[in-house]
Amino acid sequence: MKLIRKMIIDGKGFCLEEKKKDPDAIPILKYGLSNNFMRFKEALSKKALLEFGNLGKLINQGFIIIPDLPDRDTYGLDVDSDGLNKLDYLEDMKQYRREVADYKRNKPKLYALIMKYQSDKSLEAVQNKVGWMTVETDADPETLWQLVEQKHKVQSSSKVEAIMKLAART
Repeated sequence: MKLIRKMIIDGKGFCLEEKKKDPDAIPILKYGLSNNFMRFKEALSKKALLEFGNLGKLINQGFIIIPDLPDRDTYGLDVDSDGLNKLDYLEDMKQYRREVADYKRNKPKLYALIMKYQSDKSLEAVQNKVGWMTVETDADPETLWQLVEQKHKVQSSSKVEAIMKLAART
């Protein structure tokens, strides 16, 4: 734990006081072989899920799942004598529209969150990748995250379970 110096109000001197680490803090992503990508990814994932819900799943999944448009034919609207199927269909359409609008509204915010916690070297490495101009123009968090992962994943013969799982997925 880091220690900070704090002056005592009565002027008798200094004392050492422990500074508590913020559990929600996201570390700045470093670039290079000894980067902190796994810690960064874990902290960013928690924050993204809290702030953006389903859109925040991007950090762990590597892609965004956009909900499917409800299929009108599956609701049996032709044989709906009491109108309940139509109500279900309309409610599902409202939910679909809300989720798509939420995605469009929060997409640039998630992009900014990912960008905010990159070091200068990390950002430079990502900006040198092919396709960067499109990512920046569209404020596309999905492609940005894929570029960040490509540049920062480290091949390892680690015995740490999280790193072994990550290596198995790639």
